[in-house]
Amino acid sequence: MKKKIIAVFTLIFVLVSFSGCTIGEHQVYFTGGTGFSNVFRIGDMKCSKKEALLYLATYKNLYGTVGETSLWSDGFQTDTIEESIKAGVLAHLTRVYSLNIYAEENGITLTENETLAAQKAATEYFNGLEKNDRKDIGVKESDIEKIYERYVLAEKVYFQLMDQVDEEVSEDEARIMDAYVLFTTSQENALTVMNALSAGGSFETLLGTYGEGDKTLQSIGRGTYSTEVEDVIFQLDDEEISECIQTDEGYYFVECVDKYNEELSETNKANVISKRKEQVISDMISEQNVNYYSELNTRLWENLKVDEDVVTSNFFTVLENYISY
Repeated sequence: MKKKIIAVFTLIFVLVSFSGCTIGEHQVYFTGGTGFSNVFRIGDMKCSKKEALLYLATYKNLYGTVGETSLWSDGFQTDTIEESIKAGVLAHLTRVYSLNIYAEENGITLTENETLAAQKAATEYFNGLEKNDRKDIGVKESDIEKIYERYVLAEKVYFQLMDQVDEEVSEDEARIMDAYVLFTTSQENALTVMNALSAGGSFETLLGTYGEGDKTLQSIGRGTYSTEVEDVIFQLDDEEISECIQTDEGYYFVECVDKYNEELSETNKANVISKRKEQVISDMISEQNVNYYSELNTRLWENLKVDEDVVTSNFFTVLENYISY
């Protein structure tokens, strides 16, 4: 049961969305020149220990339970989960800071109403913090204001960038086909399969005998395989079997079962749009990696832990009551 709960938790953590700020990745160099009380630096912007602790506490209390089960108090081995949470926090924070840098570069600022909303949210959140939470995290109301303002600005920039993304997706781009894929790294086995198929051999039997890796029916979209494989398999009709496709990895044979899975293809349109959005952020951050030096205070970060008595978990929900994009 404990193993099942941890597996479910890990899946939830991987899939969860953090208000549009978990896209892209900023390169962080592992050095130690950020300053004693700062976790990381990107350009001239520095993330303080108290801000990182606030995020860590929020994440830990949000994602530290499955149903009524607490992963922190019921004897579970939580080292891996805690590492995952810290990795998520670091990714989230660096993206928030990267979006703030983009805002500074492009003259994007908060309006008076947006700033006021962040301040009101900060007052409500700070007043609702337990005394123990305030002490352990070390934040003042003015700290919360700045943290909220950074977060709101990051969301503002994010949604402005997303408005530029083309959301028209062609049927061919979104197409999902169902197929069996026989892959082998052996040239000898590939020749055997070729000869057997030419003689009318069963693809299913050959897949079971010579296939390496996944032997079940696969739903394949653009980007699942390399271009050289895609160029062949997306030309197949139902029940058609490809010729041998040789790549640097090995040899592919594909049997098309359904060249256009209508239901999955329609669903995949949203995935295509999501990938376009991710690419916009990725391109923005890649450019920053060229222009800005980044560093992580590894000693501070590795030793950063949240006290078990800290209970705060509503950092994001309080802000959502005051502002939303």
